[in-house]
Amino acid sequence: SAHVTRPYSHSLSDDERLYKTSAERAEEGERDPVLKFPQWLVEEGILDRRALQRIAHEVEEEIHEASEAALIAEPPEPATIFRHLYSETMDLPAEALSVDPVFTGEPKTIVDLINSTLAEEMRRNPRLIVFGEDVADCSREEHLREVKGKGGVFKVTAGLQREFGSLRCFNAPIAEAAIVGRAIGMATRGMKPAAEIQFFDYIWPAMMQIRDELANIRWRSNGGFSCPVVLRVPIGGYLNGGSIYHSQCGESIFTHIPGLRVVMPSNALDACGLLRTALRSDDPVLFLEHKRLYREPYNRSPHPGTDFTIPFGKASIVKMGSTLTVITYGAVVQKALQAALQLERRNPEASVELIDLRSLSPYDWTAIRASVEKTSRALVAHEDCISWGYGAEIAARIADELFASLDAPVRRLGAKDTWVGYHPQLENAILPQVDDLVREMEALIAY
Repeated sequence: SAHVTRPYSHSLSDDERLYKTSAERAEEGERDPVLKFPQWLVEEGILDRRALQRIAHEVEEEIHEASEAALIAEPPEPATIFRHLYSETMDLPAEALSVDPVFTGEPKTIVDLINSTLAEEMRRNPRLIVFGEDVADCSREEHLREVKGKGGVFKVTAGLQREFGSLRCFNAPIAEAAIVGRAIGMATRGMKPAAEIQFFDYIWPAMMQIRDELANIRWRSNGGFSCPVVLRVPIGGYLNGGSIYHSQCGESIFTHIPGLRVVMPSNALDACGLLRTALRSDDPVLFLEHKRLYREPYNRSPHPGTDFTIPFGKASIVKMGSTLTVITYGAVVQKALQAALQLERRNPEASVELIDLRSLSPYDWTAIRASVEKTSRALVAHEDCISWGYGAEIAARIADELFASLDAPVRRLGAKDTWVGYHPQLENAILPQVDDLVREMEALIAY
């Protein structure tokens, strides 16, 4: 390793003379790597003085030409501010990305269909690489015949290392920033990394990499680079005992990042279709997998075919209705369906329309608008904390753009503004439950 200094100030606002002596600055100047490295090249016989002068001249000319081009360039048009925020090749009509399912086999869980989708896409695309904490079947490939294998803490990646080898499915250190940073490097060099963050609760060390690098590379390079990383992240509670470090939600923090696609499927069919779209997309995608839903019997699906895709920004109408719209996603979808059926049994005049957004950024405003204009009432429900949560933006836009269609205020339901408790009774009190949804629906119907 090389120990070098950074001579001269960090920026024009920084004056090293205020905190470094003349002797310090002189000593650092003598260790300036920009000056010492050319000297070393000459001493090692790698380059001669003439070659170094030619390189220095070429660099100076390149800087001069770039500076001149920048000075005479026309000011950018304000209309271009959204250009290259997302891949223009993927911003196609929903119909162009929709492939109808062709079902075969017995119903499979979310875990099963995510696993098979990863394997199918790895067969299709040799540039697709899966890595993360504990995702491999075995730490040492030569021992695969002797052990059953792990394949992730939830077994989502089981068998991938066995089929594709350790160069395409491998373990990463417990360092989320390094996982995302490595994926960014791979993606900018033409690979298709599908990296796993083991739990959403531990994604935060990677936040700078996600927000300041992953999501804005295409935009800040004016389309010169793309960064098509897929980040798979188990998320959510309703498991009892997960508490602070294994029950977190916080999707609104990521939907607030321009340039990042965010999806959260509630069933196996949607998980398969959205993941395949993500793996074929040229944009970075945060793929949120709700842990409570991984192996539920009610949300299973037969295999829909190796080309089945679901476009981003296209919601699913789980249940049709005419007097109230409920907009939700993730684990709250099934609870909202149970609540709607309970309410309709109590009140025959109630008719609830249930929208599963499944794609959070972009989201399906067209579906929301059509439903609210029909029902005139809206409830937005989600598992994350109610204050500053994802539902606030949806509710605000409904109130802003559809006010004339409303017969009641838009209501929101979310978790209490605290951490998920350790005790099951506390968790149940904190997270939205079926009874909470029924209560909110009844209040809207009665308004």
